[in-house]
Amino acid sequence: MAFMERIIAPATDGERAVVRLLRHYCTMRDREGDGTALSRLVMLGQSLHLPPAGSVALASVFQLTEAVLGRRLVAECCCARGMSNDERAIVRLLGNAMPSLPDTATPNIPHGLPGALAWAILSVRRLCGDIVTPWSRTVTAEANGCPFMPSVTN
Repeated sequence: MAFMERIIAPATDGERAVVRLLRHYCTMRDREGDGTALSRLVMLGQSLHLPPAGSVALASVFQLTEAVLGRRLVAECCCARGMSNDERAIVRLLGNAMPSLPDTATPNIPHGLPGALAWAILSVRRLCGDIVTPWSRTVTAEANGCPFMPSVTN
């Protein structure tokens, strides 16, 4: 039986910023909100050199992704060095080539993206620049396919 080794390069600064914001979003979402979750997310984004509108757009990506999946995103704890499957998937969504039309497929997003989620991802890219470079971190056969499918090796 052949074994495919998973080779993962170190995260970029942009990927770390996205993961930190996702972890913060998940933590604030799971607490009883006092109505300040978004403003705190924006403050964290600014400390990571993201524009306020970019942090709001990332929050929209997180919320829309949860709506599409029909479940909450799962993030590692704030001090974890590795990424959860959902964190890797969000980074892949932000770094992959977008389908030319909503609900159309690409090799990396075979089921396409609903229009609202596609627009939110494009907004993040426009507001934050190339926060996540094109996906090239995982050099295995699992790089293609739905980013939110759990890895066979995990």
